[in-house]
Amino acid sequence: MRSRTIGVSVLTTTALFGLTAACAPAGGGKAADIGRAARAAAPAAAGATPAPTAKGKAAVKGGGGLIADLSGAEILSQAHEAMRKVESARVVAKMREEETRVEFDLTLDNKGSCKGAIRYDGMGKVDLIKSTDLVHFKGDADYWRATAAKEHAPKRQADAMVTMLADRWLKMPVSNAKAAALKRMCDLDKLTGGGGRPNPLARKGETVTIDGKQALAVITAAKEGTETDYVATQGTPYVLKSTVSGDDTGEVLFSDFGTPVDTALPEGADVLDLSKLGDGGPAETV
Repeated sequence: MRSRTIGVSVLTTTALFGLTAACAPAGGGKAADIGRAARAAAPAAAGATPAPTAKGKAAVKGGGGLIADLSGAEILSQAHEAMRKVESARVVAKMREEETRVEFDLTLDNKGSCKGAIRYDGMGKVDLIKSTDLVHFKGDADYWRATAAKEHAPKRQADAMVTMLADRWLKMPVSNAKAAALKRMCDLDKLTGGGGRPNPLARKGETVTIDGKQALAVITAAKEGTETDYVATQGTPYVLKSTVSGDDTGEVLFSDFGTPVDTALPEGADVLDLSKLGDGGPAETV
């Protein structure tokens, strides 16, 4: 079973390094498939505080009873189905692999629209807005400096890239091949989807509170470590948090289910159209 959290990490890293390939000089680097995920495996992990499980403890109905009456695998099966039907959501992740940290905060919908920010150690921060037709992104000075370094650009060119491009919106059509990595990043199904069929050995943990909502921890052993999904016990059985413990650490939080994605650019945004710069991209232009 592939961890949902690890899948998120791979997608995020691929998107950020894919941007580097798109914006660097011709012949730039390929997307790296690094990324793992993990975080506290115990049910009482950071951000999840124990909550009383008295009277109306797990109110989500399933199989004719309360969700707490179901097996761990049955709960994960219901959660997987609920997440599969999500039309939009906010996904916030913090992960660490071999002392390298990746973070992002995105709102996405099932039409491919998304908005948010990605930050990767040593690569700076990238803001992202993707509609059905266009991709806009904005890298900070650290991002463009790292992009230049990755492509071994001379200092003069690196300084020019930072001066001309840092904190400036760049756009390209979704149909552009260079936008492929970002299109994958904005795939709601891949970010919310589970890792496959629930493990029959999945075991229920404690009932905790996540962002004011009660959730039941379901723990599963996997190759990457111990996975823990926190499933809402009231209303739709969404996964509110997903973690994996092991050599690496991290967590993914899911919220704002059904909230529309705002893909409008900030007023007065200074936008550079990448499609008008030729195959070399901004690095060769400067």
